Amino acid sequence: MKKRNILMCLEFLGVGGVETAVVTLCKGYVRAGHNVFVAAKDGMYAKELEKIGVKVLRMEHKIRNYFRIDKKKELMEFCKENKISEIHMHQYPCIMYWLPVCMELDIPYVAYAHSIVPGAIEWFNKEFPTYQLALPIFFENASKIVCIAESTKQEIEDIYHLGEDKYLIIPNSLNMEDFPDGEIPSKLEIFGIAARLSEEKVLSVEKGIDLFAEYIKENDNAKLLIAGDGQEKKTIMRYVDSKKLKDKVEFLGNVSNMPEYYKNIDVFIGVDRCILEALACKRLSIISSYTGTMNIVNKNNIELASNQNFSGMNLKDNENVLQDLLKIDKKKYKSITEDNYKFINKKYNVDNNLYKDKLECNYTSDYKYIFNTTNRYTKEIYRINSKWPIKAYRYVINLFRRIIRKIKSIFSR
Repeated sequence: MKKRNILMCLEFLGVGGVETAVVTLCKGYVRAGHNVFVAAKDGMYAKELEKIGVKVLRMEHKIRNYFRIDKKKELMEFCKENKISEIHMHQYPCIMYWLPVCMELDIPYVAYAHSIVPGAIEWFNKEFPTYQLALPIFFENASKIVCIAESTKQEIEDIYHLGEDKYLIIPNSLNMEDFPDGEIPSKLEIFGIAARLSEEKVLSVEKGIDLFAEYIKENDNAKLLIAGDGQEKKTIMRYVDSKKLKDKVEFLGNVSNMPEYYKNIDVFIGVDRCILEALACKRLSIISSYTGTMNIVNKNNIELASNQNFSGMNLKDNENVLQDLLKIDKKKYKSITEDNYKFINKKYNVDNNLYKDKLECNYTSDYKYIFNTTNRYTKEIYRINSKWPIKAYRYVINLFRRIIRKIKSIFSR
């Protein structure tokens, strides 16, 4: 086996689904005998990675409407010094920093698409117009585009028409040994919700709180532990107060040891990777989707739920979740959680899901022209826009017409 020097690029090494997915991949590649490096803003996972031999380049990938040519020399030196053989880009802001580096040094890269929520590409294109140029280059030149679900792949394909061979579907995986089993409870009394408390998660969290509020009418000893932080924390706290649950709900903030958290609850409510991790700890899990639907994960729906990364967006609402929950005894709890565990251990074990294909690159020097021209025009647009907004609009149109023509001429060779 040839040892690879793999650089993982993402925004932050803190709490979040992408972050924990990348940490999992790092552990998997290290276990497989490869050298792993990470470029990201410092966070609680940095020291954990360094303990297993991962070298961390602490840097920010700020969202900018231009290529970070000013950082290219510094990043190229890092790649040369560490003999980086491939780069895995996990979030779109990394493109502006590392794409010019890849093409200057002929380093192949893998493009990851983690989001299950549609519209990310449209948002970047709208808010930061240079991404209208960067994203086609990024996807076209990737050795592979790794998507966590079929729907994620289809969204990219519908926009860029790259062909089926360009993609791999690899779900966000787990180091299964990191997740210990919790005890089978005699009564369901400790509920948990874990999420980044951001705007898109508010409905999901509130629906989970609603279910808990109904449950305690049947079991007054129940309590709810909410793990996570974010800009909408006060909104969630006010919602808890409005339900008169203040004495029954505890806000834990960011939790560094999530497996221990899952292990010590009886019922988990949430979405996405948090559901997957709770299932790995053999916890009864309820998907409270982004659209407000509720479903207990079991052998009848787990495969369908997994196809959308446990977001619940492809599941019909089960109006009888509370009644079903009240019927679960110790024997049924064990049966449900054991069946779920067998499914995810087979599909999500990271040792089975590492990217192993040969990486190739065939970049053209024309991209250097595109990067520099885009930056020059972008700076000029900013300058003119502050004085003559209407004239700046004409410059924007002219910029994209010229560079899109250049891109088309490159891709048609």
